[in-house]
Amino acid sequence: MKFLTITRVVAGLCSGMMAGLLFGDWLGPSFARAAMNAPSFIQFQQIVHINYLRTLPALSTVAIVAPLMWLIMLRARRNSAEFKVLLGATIAIALGYTITFVFNVPVNNQLETWNIAAPPANAREIWSQWEKAHVVRTIFWVFGFFLETVALAMSASHRTSAV
Repeated sequence: MKFLTITRVVAGLCSGMMAGLLFGDWLGPSFARAAMNAPSFIQFQQIVHINYLRTLPALSTVAIVAPLMWLIMLRARRNSAEFKVLLGATIAIALGYTITFVFNVPVNNQLETWNIAAPPANAREIWSQWEKAHVVRTIFWVFGFFLETVALAMSASHRTSAV
């Protein structure tokens, strides 16, 4: 298998996993968090955060590096539809990635210091900023994954028409 093909698959797989994970959280746990009392909410998020820290930094980094590599490998065809769609995907994913580190990670780090028995009085206010950023980053990740899928389909049709 060619390196370009491997890069395309890794890009789609990793961005799809990130988009699915974020979208799944938005559809389920976000509603549960809103209904929890403060101690339960803090305990839940601390457990989730510890587990996500084991995989999400690496997964999200690969999900942004892989389409960048794909773009570099396509630079000779930068006027192609595949390149342009992939550029849009990469920008969307990069924006989602940036939102995570600028907005979500600082709140996560703060939440890790909270005491379950004595939550801060403004815990919900602080967390509401995380939820807003989470919705926006989820939209960017899902859109980026969609565009990567379109670019992958374009590459397949390009190869088929070239044969």
